[in-house]
Amino acid sequence: MSFPEAAGFIREHGRFLITSHLNPDGDGIGAMMGLDWALRKLGKQSFMVLESTPPEIFKFLAGYSRIGSMESVGDITPLDTAILVDSPTMERVGRAAELISPDAAILNVDHHISNKYFGQVNLVEPSISSSAEMIYKLISELGLAPDLDCAEYLYTGMIIDTGRFRFSNTSADTLRTAAALVQVGVRPDKISEGIYDAKTLQTTRALGRFIDSIQIHLGGKAAVGAFGHDFLASEEYQHVETEGFVNHALSIKGVEVAAFLKEVEKGKTRASLRSRGGIDVNKLAGAFGGGGHSRAAGCTIMAPLEQAREKLLEQVTKGTG
Repeated sequence: MSFPEAAGFIREHGRFLITSHLNPDGDGIGAMMGLDWALRKLGKQSFMVLESTPPEIFKFLAGYSRIGSMESVGDITPLDTAILVDSPTMERVGRAAELISPDAAILNVDHHISNKYFGQVNLVEPSISSSAEMIYKLISELGLAPDLDCAEYLYTGMIIDTGRFRFSNTSADTLRTAAALVQVGVRPDKISEGIYDAKTLQTTRALGRFIDSIQIHLGGKAAVGAFGHDFLASEEYQHVETEGFVNHALSIKGVEVAAFLKEVEKGKTRASLRSRGGIDVNKLAGAFGGGGHSRAAGCTIMAPLEQAREKLLEQVTKGTG
């Protein structure tokens, strides 16, 4: 890990693509936006592009419309310099990789233990709570101080990946960083309201549907909730944000590992995994080519929903003996 080396990479180049993983969460979004702010402050050109349209839940952040998708950007010549944030592999950014030239210089900024160190410069530190917290440190290394907009981006990323500062990745340094952002002017109530208290009616109803779908397995140790392909393809689902749904399964007494399965295509199921710590879900996801953290990870299982459930539970059984 070298913040000075990463800062040197940024100073050396002038035009950047910034992207993050498929279906980005608040940490990916906040880290991207904080980095974009810093690049523009330094007089650099910066383009934020994701594979798909970014989630609406974070629209309250100033400048959110700067984030493009592969559907909206039109023709852009692949860039020679790229920064990938919160993405453990190149493959995880999906079609956004098409905007990175084959011989591009890449800065890899991430905190996932499963990171593959694919960049020319790899700023990877699993001990740090979030990619947003890493961007805060990188901004400081660049000699910049975040304004209120930037502070809100970074605070948003941090509260998402720390579960509102209640997960085990919340360190004393994390709280000091959060305090510094609040000192800039961040209002924790505003950010929390924007994320947690402004859900669509469709999201609220979908949460009820998810909770109703939860099944308990392995003598109460595992809880799995699921959405089938038909629901995901329905009009009812189009304004649903599922951020945090899986935590409702993990909150059940006695559950050690929880999963949220979504059959995104016929025969293709995405899994969001959470653990209380006894089961390493990074290793569990790794069995299917995914990864993340020991207590939070994700993967794609190439199987229909119920087969995916069976395959996942087989791996959980292996992990628990």
